[in-house]
Amino acid sequence: MLGQFDMDSEAISACKMAREEATSVVSLDRISGLPPEIKGDILSRLNVEEAVRTSTLSSSWKDAWTNVPKVFLRDGNFAQTKFVTLVDMVLSLHKGTIEEFGISGKGNYHDEFARWMLMLSRRSPRSVMIKLN
Repeated sequence: MLGQFDMDSEAISACKMAREEATSVVSLDRISGLPPEIKGDILSRLNVEEAVRTSTLSSSWKDAWTNVPKVFLRDGNFAQTKFVTLVDMVLSLHKGTIEEFGISGKGNYHDEFARWMLMLSRRSPRSVMIKLN
């Protein structure tokens, strides 16, 4: 019986059931279908690392962090060069409105500070907090 595939009714119904379950699981994902502004609001309640990690959840979350209205960056455990890259990337790739922006760090960011303020001024945030030692 070359070229033929014999499937009994049990196997067919199991396949149909699996397909229906998969469809219902996908339709239960109501968060991925939210507008970008709401996703941005959700992500603004997370720290930067957690917000960026959401980009791996699905394609609909890939760029959700670019609409976060409140951006607070700390150099914390980052090396100075990585932190500079992070701030540059956030300010250049952010698509939405930045309502509040905060940056804090212990490193010497004199060379980058003017560039960051220029990039930030184009976003017209309502509130800016800067704590650099």
